[in-house]
Amino acid sequence: MALVAPLAPIARGSDAGQIVGIASAILNEVWITPAGLPKAHRAVPRERVALADTVQTGKKSQLQVLLLDKSLFTVGANARLTIDRYVYAPATGRSFTASMAKGAFRFMSGRPDRGSNASLRTPIATIGIRGTVVDVVIGADAVAIAKREGGIDRATKGDTYTASLIVLRGPGPLTQGGATPGAISVTAGPGTVTLDRPMLAAYVPAPGAPPIGPFTISRQGLERINALIFPSLAAMRTERDKPKTPKFRFSIGLPLPGLGGGGDENSGTDNPPQRGNGP
Repeated sequence: MALVAPLAPIARGSDAGQIVGIASAILNEVWITPAGLPKAHRAVPRERVALADTVQTGKKSQLQVLLLDKSLFTVGANARLTIDRYVYAPATGRSFTASMAKGAFRFMSGRPDRGSNASLRTPIATIGIRGTVVDVVIGADAVAIAKREGGIDRATKGDTYTASLIVLRGPGPLTQGGATPGAISVTAGPGTVTLDRPMLAAYVPAPGAPPIGPFTISRQGLERINALIFPSLAAMRTERDKPKTPKFRFSIGLPLPGLGGGGDENSGTDNPPQRGNGP
C-alpha cells in the first residue's frame, strides 16, 4: 500500500459533491470518476473522495477509503463503488449509503453513535448495518464460493453478474472492551435475513430471489473472500506456499544405493524455484 503525508487535491467541476473521506491507501491501479467530471483519473494516496464519486480498481489492485467518522471501506480487485449518501455529525450520528456494483469489499464501522445507520447496496440486495464488520462479494466469485458452501443447495443457480454473498465478520455478542455487538440485515426479493453472529452468511443468487441463510461460512470460503478483498496478502501467501525445488548435490564416482563404485565428491549447482504469476 502506498501512503503519503500531504493531502492531494484534485480539480473538480463546480457541481462537485461534498467531501466524505480520503483514499487512505492504494495498491496498483485505482481510478476515480468525480460526479462533476466526465472522465476518470488515476487516484493518488490521500486524495479526497466526494459524494457520488465512483471508484474502480484494476486487476490485483486495492483501495482503502477512510470516511470522516473513521469508518473504513476496503475495495478489492476489479471492483466498483459509489458513495450515494453521507451525513455525519458527532452530536447526532451518521447516515450513510453506498452502492457496490461488482467485486469484493469489506466495510468496518467507525465511531459508534446511537443515531448512526448505514446501508450497503449490491445490484440485488440491501444490507443494513449496525456497528460491525461485513464482507461482500458480488458476481462470478460469489457464485463460485457459494457452490462449495454446505448451507447452499448445489442445484442453486447464481447470476454471474449480480449474485451477492454477504458475511458478518464481527464483533459478536460476546465482545469485550465495551465494543457494541454488531448485526446486519440482508433484504432481497420478498425476504430478509438477520446475521447476528460472526461468520454467519447470506447468499442472494439472482434478481428477485430471497436471501439464502443464515448459514456459517466455511474456512475455505473465508480464505477465498480474503484473497479477493486483499490481493496483496493473497500474492504474499501464494509465494510463501509455493513448492520449493529441492537442492541437489551431485556426486561423481560415489556409490548410489545398490550400486558399486567410488571416487571424489563434487558439488552441483542449486536449482532455484521458478517464480509464477500472482493470483
